[in-house]
Amino acid sequence: MPDTQRTVSTGKQILSKQPSTRLGYRHLAAVTLVGTYVVMLLGAYTSAIGAGLSCPDWPTCYGTWVPFLQPDIVANSPYSALQIFAEWAHRGLAMIVGFLILGTAIAAWRTHRDSPLVVWSATLAIVLLPIQVLLGGLTVTRDLQPFIVTTHLGVATLILLGLTITTVVAWIRAQN
Repeated sequence: MPDTQRTVSTGKQILSKQPSTRLGYRHLAAVTLVGTYVVMLLGAYTSAIGAGLSCPDWPTCYGTWVPFLQPDIVANSPYSALQIFAEWAHRGLAMIVGFLILGTAIAAWRTHRDSPLVVWSATLAIVLLPIQVLLGGLTVTRDLQPFIVTTHLGVATLILLGLTITTVVAWIRAQN
């Protein structure tokens, strides 16, 4: 059945893969893709300003979720407030985007079962997500070991690739 609504003789509408559902999915996938890219840019910025260890523990930052609520933490840190903020924001945004990736994968299975490329590329992203989270923690707890940092970037790139395929294919399918 095409992406349309059909009406039965009683006048009630039977909704089957509504255009609005698929439109919503395409937007979710696009927001998730852009969010993932922004997390990657923020991670690169954090690295470039030497802030990779500005939150010395993981998953918290100086033993708290919001270090800026305790001014003595920032004042006594060897890192600047900007460095701490960059690392903290990278972690926080990554968590939000992680939930978007989960939602994108679940929605792919619900709304695009007829499109294996959409489903499996979204599934790739969600399968890689726990590995990425683990690598993010190891990046900090293992003092920025180059192999871990590089692998963290590599897995992020694979997640971005999966989300790009999901988004592009979902948009292309909507045009047909």
